[in-house]
Amino acid sequence: MILFVFAYHHDREVDRFQFILDHWAQLLNLEHPFQFLFVKSTDRDLRTPFKHLLLEHKDPLNLKRSQCVSQEWAMVAQFIENTVECDYWFWWEYDVLPVKKDCFDFFIRKWTPSCRIMGYRVRDNKWGMKHRINGVALYARDYWSYIKSYFNLLGTFDTRKAFHNDENDLFVETNDWYSLVHHEERLFLTPSLRLVHGIRDDSLIKQILTGTGPYTMVSELNRKIRNKLTVLKHEYRGYKRYPPET
Repeated sequence: MILFVFAYHHDREVDRFQFILDHWAQLLNLEHPFQFLFVKSTDRDLRTPFKHLLLEHKDPLNLKRSQCVSQEWAMVAQFIENTVECDYWFWWEYDVLPVKKDCFDFFIRKWTPSCRIMGYRVRDNKWGMKHRINGVALYARDYWSYIKSYFNLLGTFDTRKAFHNDENDLFVETNDWYSLVHHEERLFLTPSLRLVHGIRDDSLIKQILTGTGPYTMVSELNRKIRNKLTVLKHEYRGYKRYPPET
């Protein structure tokens, strides 16, 4: 079973998550069983007929915003490992959208028994994230036990550990099927793309639901070349926000 985590803190996030829930059958057709974990930090509630759990959370007063996100993620990771019966869980942010109905079935088929995490592996050092898996990822149920020795409240929760090619039994890189707009700088849809992270307006979800919109289809090769040029540009500029891992 896959657990989808919806953590919401303000009205914009609640509204988007509710829209996704209301249009779930139009967005996804899952073969695998699933349920939700709603992590609530507001007075508003999400409504759904699907099976779900509720966890209330308040940000600590003495932490910066980025540290609050890290602390919340760690709390959720520990809660899932200790409490929830699932095979894997997905940290879903409000600007994340599946663009094909088989999105998560497709990713689950690529999961391996030794895998700890599956997601978009950043190729450049923008924000100090080179070789990190972006936090909107599919995690093993016991991922907290794996990552806790690397965990701290510096940076963001998705920069805790670099995943290198010699560790490829521990992770599955989904860059060919997952667009991280924050790093690619622009969305280019391809025939094989399944998941998009980083569209904060309604343009993409309207296009998914209606079939018309501003995002045109390009070839896989076109996107790969563009992304390679973006990585080279970031490397040339020397992007680095957080200190490298020691």
